[in-house]
Amino acid sequence: MSDSVPPPLSAAEALRLADRADAAARRPGELPHWYGPAFAFAFAAYGLGIGQALATGQYALIGVFACGFAALTGGLARVAVRRDGIVRRGVPDGLGGPIAWGVLAVCAASAAGMLLAWQAGGGPRWIGGVGGLAAGLVFWAGTRRLDRLVRRLPQAG
Repeated sequence: MSDSVPPPLSAAEALRLADRADAAARRPGELPHWYGPAFAFAFAAYGLGIGQALATGQYALIGVFACGFAALTGGLARVAVRRDGIVRRGVPDGLGGPIAWGVLAVCAASAAGMLLAWQAGGGPRWIGGVGGLAAGLVFWAGTRRLDRLVRRLPQAG
């Protein structure tokens, strides 16, 4: 058995190692894997709730469902941020366009889903449910894409 001690690092090697550690510490973490599916479920439940409220004529429930959706998704976002999601260190430059396109894609998917359900003869429950499900699935796919995009962005500093 040898009691050898590794030789000390040179100043240049130590600086390179410190720079790599600093870059790794600044790199945003990935969103938790449950984030997309949880939001997809929240969108689908919200769409079903709105469809149910419209079908039964209980229009006041739409506001209750909106508040519940906002509270649920806000709580999910807060937990994800505390788990080192991409938002924790601030939104990197260059994400405004992809985020705007993502929001438009969620709205378009919801509208297309509702239109298809209506064209198929679905009632308000089906229309709301399909719209919510479509929005949720596109949101889920969008978060995965955005997560990959953020990981590839050059790190500032």
